[in-house]
Amino acid sequence: MDDAPIKKLIEEKYGAATYTLERLAGDASDRSFHRIRINAQLSSGAPASAVLMVLGSPETDPDMPFLNVASFMRRAGLPVPDIFAADLSAGLILMEDFGDATLEDAIRGASPIAVEDLYKKAVELMLDIQLEGTRLKDDSCVAFKLAFDVDKLMFEFNFFKEHALLGYKNAKLSESESAAINEGFMHIAETLSAQPRYLTHRDYHSRNIMVAADGELGLVDFQDARLGPLQYDLVSLLLDSYVELPAGLVDSLKEYYFNRLTERTGEEPDREQFDMIYDYMAFQRCVKAAGSFAFLDCEKKKNRYLKYFAPCLAKARAAASARSELGALADAISVYVEELRQP
Repeated sequence: MDDAPIKKLIEEKYGAATYTLERLAGDASDRSFHRIRINAQLSSGAPASAVLMVLGSPETDPDMPFLNVASFMRRAGLPVPDIFAADLSAGLILMEDFGDATLEDAIRGASPIAVEDLYKKAVELMLDIQLEGTRLKDDSCVAFKLAFDVDKLMFEFNFFKEHALLGYKNAKLSESESAAINEGFMHIAETLSAQPRYLTHRDYHSRNIMVAADGELGLVDFQDARLGPLQYDLVSLLLDSYVELPAGLVDSLKEYYFNRLTERTGEEPDREQFDMIYDYMAFQRCVKAAGSFAFLDCEKKKNRYLKYFAPCLAKARAAASARSELGALADAISVYVEELRQP
């Protein structure tokens, strides 16, 4: 990595300073993250530690989604990192350091009570995004111009079909099989798209929720925020690809969310409808995630993600078991994807 643009960014913001870089664990994108420790004059206002995000390529849009959504979420009182400086032409963004502990890290080895408490905090923060974020709708924020509409949901289903079903599994679908699967996908997409829309983080799971030493939570990887059903982020958290929560805890947290949603809005949702959309969303979200893992393995050669493929589809199968129409679709796909077969 070229050191000159980093040195320029630091010196323009804080004056003469020395610094060290430590590469951090990345995500599935082409970005990289580095902890930067800055040694500058105290009067410069430089933080002792910050995170440098290096974009996959230079950015020409000064209002790029990451900065745009961060600005809105900060105005809405949501815990996103402060942006200290940016040189988008060099693909650099310097931001607040939330530490190393993700929710996934924080619950490792923790007591069941501590795990439940952290997840209840995460549910409350989710409701802050959904309710307060939606209430403060700002048309200048790109998230309010995007939605989980039919086109987006079908794009994600077709991504699974292309990269998991036809690619990774090398399925040879007949015309009738392909039509039946497409029809099932479309039914789910139309049903979910018709639901009331709220601000969603879009990737609200254990690796994108940071836990500070005092137990406070922070949000990262929020640049793809958009409007969608309440159940979208709830499914992302409870049926996380990276953390296997006990079934009893998933059920109790789902109940906790429903009760807190009722308390905070003063209106109790129709429970039967809520549960149906949760199951539809669980199937769609888990199938979509499996497609992403197949793509990362086959196309990006990021093989470490393939181990999550089968657990994702086990969750999709569980959701399908509750609904006959989902079960029929899962059965049709499982002819070629054994991970979706009924155990």
